[in-house]
Amino acid sequence: MDEKVFDEIDEYWSAQRNNEIYLKNKNLPPGSSGYFDEIEAGRYRYLYYLPEILAWFKKAPGARLLEVGCGMGLDLAFFVRHGFEGYGIDLAKTHVDLAKKYFLLRELKAVIEQGNAEKLDFPDESFDAVYSFGVLHHTPNTAKGINEIGRVLKPGGRAAVMLYHRHSLNNLVHVVLRLPYDNPKKLRPFAEDANFVFRFSKSEVRKMFARFEQVDVKVEYAFGAGWEPVYSWTPKPVFQLLSKLAGWHLVAYAVK
Repeated sequence: MDEKVFDEIDEYWSAQRNNEIYLKNKNLPPGSSGYFDEIEAGRYRYLYYLPEILAWFKKAPGARLLEVGCGMGLDLAFFVRHGFEGYGIDLAKTHVDLAKKYFLLRELKAVIEQGNAEKLDFPDESFDAVYSFGVLHHTPNTAKGINEIGRVLKPGGRAAVMLYHRHSLNNLVHVVLRLPYDNPKKLRPFAEDANFVFRFSKSEVRKMFARFEQVDVKVEYAFGAGWEPVYSWTPKPVFQLLSKLAGWHLVAYAVK
């Protein structure tokens, strides 16, 4: 893939701070303590299955964890608080800078650098755990990113990777009603510009993880912050059922 494409992806995502969907006060300065407080509160309200991922990683052979596409660093910080030695990479420099500010404000330590998910700048078998949330479906070659995760994992290491689900309620509504996500171009199944977004079936995800010794793909998250009124009115048992049947997130739990 032409390096120019990755430069364009960097530029595109540096202009997008997706977690700001959780902000109630849009006037808070990016990188301020209040800014991160609001985003934290909103994100962890919706990301209900993060403790399950933590429990999965606690069974890894060690505590050295890499997040591929760390964004503002919120999830990486969650794992660091629970005893992991954190490393994070993100293609967008804006996100890397915000993540470093976040860790400084929270008095936490991690190695956070700009990097490419399809070409991880780490030696083979460097990590006990690798986490990637909503990132690899935005890279030109998702399977290559997954192979890189396998390369940097130690034998017996664990990965948890979230990818968008094609056969989901959220995807169906957006496609049928022609509703955009962040950008109308996201409706295109194979974008030719910097804004790649792919959706996968469970079988496609399993195929991409075929080199791993074990993989289990779970369906989660019927809808969330973008559907706030519906989310607030939906009884929890109904939400949980919809999440398992037609959730927007496919979460691959894999062992190398």
